[in-house]
Amino acid sequence: MNLITRSDLDGLTCAVLLKEVEIIERITFAHPRDVQDRTLDVTENDILTNLPYHPDCGMWFDHHSSEEERLDIPAAFEGRFEVAPSAARVVYNHYRSHRFHKYDYLVSQVDKVDSAQLSVEDVTEPSGWVLVSYITDPRTGLGRYHDYGISNKDLMHRMIDLIGTHSAEEILAMRDIRQRVRRYFEQEDEFRAFLQKASKRDGNVVLTDTRGMAEVPTGNRFLVYTLFPEANISVRVMDGRDGMNAVITIGHSIFNRTSRTNVGELCAKHGGGGHRKVGTIQVEGDYADDTLAVVLEQIKKDG
Repeated sequence: MNLITRSDLDGLTCAVLLKEVEIIERITFAHPRDVQDRTLDVTENDILTNLPYHPDCGMWFDHHSSEEERLDIPAAFEGRFEVAPSAARVVYNHYRSHRFHKYDYLVSQVDKVDSAQLSVEDVTEPSGWVLVSYITDPRTGLGRYHDYGISNKDLMHRMIDLIGTHSAEEILAMRDIRQRVRRYFEQEDEFRAFLQKASKRDGNVVLTDTRGMAEVPTGNRFLVYTLFPEANISVRVMDGRDGMNAVITIGHSIFNRTSRTNVGELCAKHGGGGHRKVGTIQVEGDYADDTLAVVLEQIKKDG
């Protein structure tokens, strides 16, 4: 079968596990919007992981709470859905294979990162699998650069083999990863200064708007919570692919855990999706400001 997954650490780990128990002939990386908009060719020979349900897929594994609200998912489908710390955990729980035992620590670290059970030190001084997760996360922004020894897409395919056979420390010491790690830390202070300049707090929300900006420094998406500790939720607006749309990402603070907004439910109302604490909306550029205003109003109302 073929596997369609996301190119973050959770999606990559899903691939590691599935290669142990299924015959995977090809792996394709996709964005949730590709599935939602039906721009992706999906067949019964495809396994989808860490992505929204597609009626034509052969198997599906996911953990995003917004999928519970959908009415087009049949009661019986091949695969597994459950609200879990990670999609990798869903795959792990489904097969319960003895072949997975060697990945117990890896999956526990994916659970930690994907459910944002992180310390301040994990955010400001990352190491180990936490740092690997930032390096592989498209939202960090390292993929915008093209001066590496290997392209980001090719590296993510290679990472599937690496994370299944090497420790985090061994991976971080490898040349192609080390290039990205160096850039991540070189831009750390610049990214912090950028967030302080481009963000503003409005009640319980911290809003960061990067639309129209030619270049945004690389950095992990949790740093904003250390800079605005009074905010219990963040909203970030950025240009989408080729500037044709806008992307609105919403997330509960991982330190000030008092927000009452069900983010996945809120995003689903606007054509997006996610978990109770984090989610994403993609909207046509002309409607971005209106959608953003409605979202901010609801979040502030929730408190």
